[in-house]
Amino acid sequence: MADEVSPQAEGARSLHLRVLRKQWQIVTLQVLATLALVWMYMEIVSTYVVGSIDHTQLFAQIESLIGTELPLADWMTGAEREGLARFYVPISIGIGLGGMMALLAFQTPKIQQRVKLGFIITMIILLAGRFIMGYMWQLITSGWTAPGNDVLRTLEWPLLMMLSMIILAFYLLPIITGIKGIWGLSRRGVAWAIGFSLLFLGIHAILTFPLIKAQLGSYGEQLTSLEIIVSEPTIGLFGFALVTTQQFSLILIACLMMIFQESAFGVIRHLEYAYRLPESCKRDPEYVAQMDNVLNGHLRHTGVFLSLTVIATMIALGFHAVLLDMVSGITGSQWAAQVGESIELTLTYGLVISALLFLGVMALLRFIVPWQRVWGLVEASFTRSE
Repeated sequence: MADEVSPQAEGARSLHLRVLRKQWQIVTLQVLATLALVWMYMEIVSTYVVGSIDHTQLFAQIESLIGTELPLADWMTGAEREGLARFYVPISIGIGLGGMMALLAFQTPKIQQRVKLGFIITMIILLAGRFIMGYMWQLITSGWTAPGNDVLRTLEWPLLMMLSMIILAFYLLPIITGIKGIWGLSRRGVAWAIGFSLLFLGIHAILTFPLIKAQLGSYGEQLTSLEIIVSEPTIGLFGFALVTTQQFSLILIACLMMIFQESAFGVIRHLEYAYRLPESCKRDPEYVAQMDNVLNGHLRHTGVFLSLTVIATMIALGFHAVLLDMVSGITGSQWAAQVGESIELTLTYGLVISALLFLGVMALLRFIVPWQRVWGLVEASFTRSE
């Protein structure tokens, strides 16, 4: 019986992590997740934060309150720029910080401990070094007395620097944790980036609710409120105007968040699967080919399905506009105009009705068009092309 069992063949490639992490599919997914994260963050910032509650405005209010400038230079905070350009340098800083944290995650525990200890010591020296030296000199020259004003003034720059860095890190938290999660293979980092973005969107939506916004007074007036329901659609497909610019921005944020999540978690999931394989299977050409097929399929599905999601969402939100254009072309514009001005297609639940109409039509088409068979043919064509 043992003579009939042939050993598994070994190829030049393997599924060891040091080799698999350099494979082009894995690197492509990580780069795709990074681009989606940065694009999503910039879309959120340009839609809700710039000119409303961005960090430069907060820095300006703090400076006017304390009567002095913060230690961070204007080129670093983006205060000397306008619009979205204020976030270019901070985003670069966030990417670099997240990359260093990801690189540190792959070091040995001893190196990590040394780096953390060195960081703590450096922060103590920067924040309290001058104060300690100055106070010690005061004790030597003047005896046991309370710290003088000159000694206490040495704490001003470190405290303001720490405050500035905390504020800037708070704004860049999705970028820092997201980059750490992508390149450091941390599920927690990816979850933190998504969770913080959703938390911000939820809090912003609550604060911009008319009743709550009115109670905030001058602070509420600074918040960007999106009129996404009653404005006229300007973006569409096939000659139909389906959604407004603000609605398309929200759709784009959701799609980019899904791309970031699927790509980042996909890399972690595939690497975990390869890590748990037996050592004999990691060099088996069949397992290597299977991993290639899985990664290629993940890339195809990420691009195709999420593109279809964006298109389907746009059509669902503007489906009533498509119906009205079709009806106006058949029966004239008077009846279509009366329906278009009805409250059901203007207020919030009008979008829900439009989406339900779209889902109903697609459900009816299922009895006519075999969607699963069509998609099977599409996947088969991709497989044959390989």
